[in-house]
Amino acid sequence: MPHLHTAPGDHDATVSFFIVRIDGSEPRLTFHRHLKVQKLMMFGGHIERDETPWAAVLRELVEESGYQPSQVRVLQPIIRVRQLTDAAVHPVPVMSSTACTSTDPSHFHTDLLYALVADEPPAAEPEPGESTDIRLVTRSELDGIPDEEVVEMWRQAGRFILDEILDAWEPVDISTYPRAAPLVDW
Repeated sequence: MPHLHTAPGDHDATVSFFIVRIDGSEPRLTFHRHLKVQKLMMFGGHIERDETPWAAVLRELVEESGYQPSQVRVLQPIIRVRQLTDAAVHPVPVMSSTACTSTDPSHFHTDLLYALVADEPPAAEPEPGESTDIRLVTRSELDGIPDEEVVEMWRQAGRFILDEILDAWEPVDISTYPRAAPLVDW
């Protein structure tokens, strides 16, 4: 599907996520080589016109990683809003950021980054046309990736997830959160 905002100065709304594998001797962060950028970065993509940000995460999860939603949990702060009347509560992102992500210096992506955890390999392969160069890296390996191989802001985000979020936030079943917004007649 074409991007929603393509004019100079526009901001595309995107979601992204790291999957932290916790089934080894130490946590490993999942990176993939982005096909256009040709650097290691997190999974993610654009929020489509008919999606909530959380629905976009679930779609991109299957498309880009091969994981099924039942295989992962989302890390969430212990203190958070868990329910609202007449509104769907979505997971709290690890961070929200805006960056120029193209050769056009006036085009931006405003992104919500999530942290997911898994204790097994993905059930499937990434969908056709998606990157298959997927890497699991430990915290020390993350620091050792050459600068020309990784998008630095995503290395920094990965460090934050491994160093701060992984032990401080709780893993929550993804089915806790709805894909769509409720229909409310105000």
